[in-house]
Amino acid sequence: MAAIIYDPVQFYKKMNRMDSVGNKSAIAVRQAREIISSLADKNHLDHELRIKLSQDGEARIKNCIKFQLVDGHRMVAVKEKDWFIILFLGTHDEADNWIKNNMNMRPDPARGKVVPPSDQSQNSQEEPEQDEQPEGQEPPSIHDLDVPLHEVLDQKTLREIFPGICAPPR
Repeated sequence: MAAIIYDPVQFYKKMNRMDSVGNKSAIAVRQAREIISSLADKNHLDHELRIKLSQDGEARIKNCIKFQLVDGHRMVAVKEKDWFIILFLGTHDEADNWIKNNMNMRPDPARGKVVPPSDQSQNSQEEPEQDEQPEGQEPPSIHDLDVPLHEVLDQKTLREIFPGICAPPR
């Protein structure tokens, strides 16, 4: 297993919205699912996946790669050790804004949901499965995380929460 969806709830919501719009957005979702499935089956980028990479590198997030999808859509991921951590899916402009809001991000593979290889699960990309918790145990909350707030929330949200601390956006 080599693929992780970093924020599965938001990622799958976005996929469902794009899929429901239809046309090119639905095709981009299908391409993203194929790439994710391929990454889950191996821990490297084969030639087929390398040709889908954006020609423009991405220096704002360490080890970041962008996949070019149909009609200017992008899927943003990070290569960390043996994992491909899938971060975002959207149009070119949405991806650019997302990257701006998450500059210098260092995603923790333990926070995401591992995508099982296709031979283990044929419906792994359809809907996020609820993480099973042992009976009587609550899932971890944001208060249990030992990470700085800026690593959990994007810059836009931080500016909304702390408007008096941040300088006005330019």
